[in-house]
Amino acid sequence: MGLQALIFDVDGTVAETADLHRAAFNRAFAEHGLSWHWDREIFSQLAPVEFSLPKLRLFSVAMRRSGQGHVPSHSELANITKRKAHIFCQSVREGAARLRPGVVRLMQEALHEGLSIGAVSTSSRAETQALLIATLGFHNMHWITSLKTAEDAQVPAAERSLYKAVLDDFDIVGRRAFAIDDSASGALAASRNGIPVLATPSMYSASSRFDNAALTISDLGQPAEPFTVISGKAYGHPFVSPALLRALLALKAEAA
Repeated sequence: MGLQALIFDVDGTVAETADLHRAAFNRAFAEHGLSWHWDREIFSQLAPVEFSLPKLRLFSVAMRRSGQGHVPSHSELANITKRKAHIFCQSVREGAARLRPGVVRLMQEALHEGLSIGAVSTSSRAETQALLIATLGFHNMHWITSLKTAEDAQVPAAERSLYKAVLDDFDIVGRRAFAIDDSASGALAASRNGIPVLATPSMYSASSRFDNAALTISDLGQPAEPFTVISGKAYGHPFVSPALLRALLALKAEAA
């Protein structure tokens, strides 16, 4: 049967969004009268924590232990999370997010060849849909026929459960799909479902190791702007296409 679907991680993979999320958190903190401010170092340390509310809970515990002023209650943290999501959605609707190179081209090529497209995100459904509509366009967002977000995740192993849910929607096994992810945790989650992974590190994951990825590259590339290979072999392909993904799948099958 071969390749039947592509599954895109959204935040960081479809568009660089980490600093937009970080800015939304900081604005929500200020609006709630908190002196908290997450710089890039703090946000990077919190990146492995899935979902907004657990990030806030962990940070609030650290603030409580350090005795640094008022620590919000659980209900206050939940309200901050809701406000942060609203701010993020507003930001992307105003054009703050930009697609990473090659995303639209690869989706179009995949659809042309009869492949299904899925997407996963540990952000809320509202944030994820707002981002996809703002970057792909309302009509093009319907290219994605299986979208799984924070509301669909099972804890623990949330990211792994999201990839599994897309496979279930498409009624395929992992080796019939290819995952495209910017984070080491997401790449591992996909591979644990048997899905081969193409890694495209983003600004907060540039130093990560993607040992389980079939190929790690700077971005998906364009015909006039080839990607840079970070690790693995692209076998002469200057940009990601269904043909390259099929070649990587075939090589993986041969090695198995």
